[in-house]
Amino acid sequence: MKIFFIRHAESVNNCLWHQYRDDTDRLPDPPISDLGRQQAAALAAFLAEHRAEFGFSRIYISPFLRTLQTAAAFEALYDCPKMVWKPLHEEGGCVGNDPDTGEHVGAPGMNRAEISAAFPQFTIGPEIGDQGWWNRPEVEPRAERTGRADQVIRHLLAQFGGTTERIALVSHGGFFGRFVDVLVNNIHPVNYWFESENAAISCFSYGPERGDGFDLERWRIEYLNRCEWLGAALRREW
Repeated sequence: MKIFFIRHAESVNNCLWHQYRDDTDRLPDPPISDLGRQQAAALAAFLAEHRAEFGFSRIYISPFLRTLQTAAAFEALYDCPKMVWKPLHEEGGCVGNDPDTGEHVGAPGMNRAEISAAFPQFTIGPEIGDQGWWNRPEVEPRAERTGRADQVIRHLLAQFGGTTERIALVSHGGFFGRFVDVLVNNIHPVNYWFESENAAISCFSYGPERGDGFDLERWRIEYLNRCEWLGAALRREW
């Protein structure tokens, strides 16, 4: 199994943070920005030029709008299952600001009908309902986040660990950190942030993908934060 973790293209919230270093006006489920659309197009062009290297056999997508838009830019390149999978959502869940207190609070997120209408090319996981995929009044507790990454990895191992599947996960920068934490057994992260540019890819392999002579039950981190398709013009100086 080979996993390609793709961070979404720049969102409107990312753009606001870059400009003001403040998330007071953040949207619960922002679209990608103008720069994000350019990043997504650049990613799609790169993948089209390197079909043999990537060759996704499955694509899993977080239910946020920005990840769905990013995946929509390149999914037509691959004749494979493409599923919107709730466990890939960003840390905290779908979160907005309380208009009275300014504190972060939960928001519903898109429901099945809304996702299906906007992105009919994707299958929607059964865990996403008619009331919105998040639909919790609170922010996801920090204690749940690494555990969710562990569940994602365990699921992928159980389903595909002994195969040569090439799986794209279209997800988020914060969740990427928790994903890597689990792989390197950093179960109680404190001072680490694994950098991932918008529209970057990181690659991890397990099992037969490692080739003869390797321990098939160990992960191989092939690369992190690969994004040469962006160039200087499409990258932010954070």
